[in-house]
Amino acid sequence: MKEELNNMGSRVMHSIIAYRLAQHFELEDRASFVMGGIAPDAVNDKELTHYYYGDVQDFTRGIDPERFLRSQTNPKLSPFILGYYTHLVADDLWLKGFYLSWLKNRMNADSSLYERYHGDFKMLNGQLLHYYGLKNELLQIVDEPFKYLDVTNVSRHMVEGFIPSLKEDMSYNEREIQAPLTVFTLQQIIGYIETSIEMGIQKMELLFEGRT
Repeated sequence: MKEELNNMGSRVMHSIIAYRLAQHFELEDRASFVMGGIAPDAVNDKELTHYYYGDVQDFTRGIDPERFLRSQTNPKLSPFILGYYTHLVADDLWLKGFYLSWLKNRMNADSSLYERYHGDFKMLNGQLLHYYGLKNELLQIVDEPFKYLDVTNVSRHMVEGFIPSLKEDMSYNEREIQAPLTVFTLQQIIGYIETSIEMGIQKMELLFEGRT
């Protein structure tokens, strides 16, 4: 479980990425896209929902978003499916850019880093929402109805059950906004989010071109 958690961004990070992508493409159904954007994390066993390949020990581990798309029996690129797809794009970037490249090494060398890692994630929830100014918009979106499209191993019930945890992540105070991070930097995580958005845009544009 620890390895799975270290391989991915947080719920808030994924919500921000999904919201900004929905904005960029001027999607009418932003709620379904954002909920798709957190759906892969709505299960306990992330191995079932993230389309991993390779092995962590020999640094071949990765995530295959295209295999997710190929696994869908419904060829329609619904907002929910697209949100799910871009979640996998972002997690593959985290896995390769953070976990395999340096975080795994440091966690193996320092057992205390795991707790500090999650302490940073808690502080980053408020800091990122404050930086992007999206707290109210995201809280409103997660209360809106969304169109679920059946995906393997993630039910509508699971996604809906995940919403309270996301709302809890969005509850923060002024102290958390100002708190120093001990593993990451705010600019580092902003860079990750912005790169995930750029990659999501490129990947989605290719998908749209292929369907025209």
